[in-house]
Amino acid sequence: MSEDDRTTFVPVCVMLVRRADDHVLLGEKLTGFGAGQVVAPGGHLEPGETALEAAVRETHEETGLTVADVEWRAALTFEFPTRPAWNLAVQVFSTSTYAGELTATSELDPWWCPVTELPLERMWDDDRYWLARVLSGERLRGRFVYGTDNTTVAAADLNPA
Repeated sequence: MSEDDRTTFVPVCVMLVRRADDHVLLGEKLTGFGAGQVVAPGGHLEPGETALEAAVRETHEETGLTVADVEWRAALTFEFPTRPAWNLAVQVFSTSTYAGELTATSELDPWWCPVTELPLERMWDDDRYWLARVLSGERLRGRFVYGTDNTTVAAADLNPA
């Protein structure tokens, strides 16, 4: 296999912040990759930053909330064969410990969503496979391959971590 044949993944993070009343923090992505989709806070890692550090930082930058007592929940890869620059290696974290006032930013318009009413039709297609499971406490490892339309999952492999 040549160096050009290897799949490269951009490391990113996601933070699932959960309230005691069974709501999770989601928001409309306003700019960049995935604009218009409903997502959880998260983003790219800065040089020298761990995925956990990035998840804490991104949550604060995108929502105004400061999180603590964070736990790792999932490692997921997303492949876009027709757009390999979009390939992602995602570390998912969760917490129910947070402080601050929820604030909209230029990147994310956040709100608290009932866990039983996830707006999957406005989210990335892969979320229907893993999000509810992680919110219920599962730890997962998964691989998702998107179809040529770059919006529909063509293949999924999801297992307990």
